[in-house]
Amino acid sequence: MYTISIMNAKGGVAKTTTALCLASYLASKNQKVLFLDLDPQANATKSYLKISVGYSAPPPTLYEVLYSYVMENRKNIVEEAIKQVRPNLDLLPATQKMEPFKDLVKSNSRRALDVLKFVMKPLQKQYDYLIIDCPADLSVYVENAIEMSDAILCPTTYDLYGLDGLSLVIPVMLEIKGDDFGNFRVLYTMHNPRATKIQEDIGKQAKMLDSMGKVLPFKIPMDQSVKNSQAKYQDLVSTATYKNSQARHAYTKLGEFVLEEWS
Repeated sequence: MYTISIMNAKGGVAKTTTALCLASYLASKNQKVLFLDLDPQANATKSYLKISVGYSAPPPTLYEVLYSYVMENRKNIVEEAIKQVRPNLDLLPATQKMEPFKDLVKSNSRRALDVLKFVMKPLQKQYDYLIIDCPADLSVYVENAIEMSDAILCPTTYDLYGLDGLSLVIPVMLEIKGDDFGNFRVLYTMHNPRATKIQEDIGKQAKMLDSMGKVLPFKIPMDQSVKNSQAKYQDLVSTATYKNSQARHAYTKLGEFVLEEWS
């Protein structure tokens, strides 16, 4: 099972959209994919399970899995929490209960960075890919995702706040994985080629990223079809309605990159 974490310490950078589209593309190519929603906001879970605002996924979810493991002497119920979304694509759902549980994971675990790795171990041979949608922070959840990742994808908007989020997460990533870890990429999202003034203003920061050789050579454009698909709980990558979407074509390029480079 090849593990890819999607992360940025800044929210609103199309992190969850990127994770959903990548998982969908891989599943469409006959890859067995498990989507792990590690974000207590649970937006990916709500999208997959078509859950209305104000409601949560029925238990067991990742919260019950973590609670059982951390608080009940390493009891592992992860296989009970898996929900099938469609052929080749399963979900380990999140819930808002995970937010206050962060502190307990850290204080009640001898090896806090390895909790997620141990929990997921029974699933290792059941899937080709594990896609982890991380919360927009530097919590113990994100640290766990970094620890168990084979590759890390960092979506960011082409603006100061998005790049600042990367400036926070990349040092933590290298601290955990080691300075020689190079299996990460930056993906520009919600790109507007007309915003030339913004691009000019953040040129120095962007050039610094470019010099690392870690920026993917394509960008995800601003595209209304992304919001339309989210509003209708539809899959941007596989729904025929969006076959001409520019964002869909760009996410297809991302999927092709992953199949070629990260497997």
